Amino acid sequence: MTGVTGSWVHSFEEDTETTAVYRAAGHPFPVSRRLRRELEFRPDGTFVERGPGPDDWPRETRGRWASPEPGRVDVTFPDRPEAPTRITVVSVEPGVLTIAK
Repeated sequence: MTGVTGSWVHSFEEDTETTAVYRAAGHPFPVSRRLRRELEFRPDGTFVERGPGPDDWPRETRGRWASPEPGRVDVTFPDRPEAPTRITVVSVEPGVLTIAK
C-alpha cells in the first residue's frame, strides 16, 4: 500500500470512537495547545513518529514500515524487540488518512 506514503498530522478534532484521522502535512489546522502527533511513512520504508513524550516535550521515534497486505501497515523499531506495531488503515483519500484506534 503506497497510499500511506507521506507525512500525516493528527486531526484529533475529527476522530471518532473507533478511528483516528490524519491530514496531510501542510493542512491549515486551527490553533491548539495540544501537540499534534505526526506520522511519516517514507518511500524507502523509514517510519518517523513525532509527538509528545512522557514529559510533554516533543519526541521523535524512528523505525521501519511495511505493508504486507492491503489495509495493514506494520512498524518495527530497532530498540524494541517486541512484535511490530500494527496500524489498520480504514481509508486513504487525497489529503486524509484514517486509521483504527
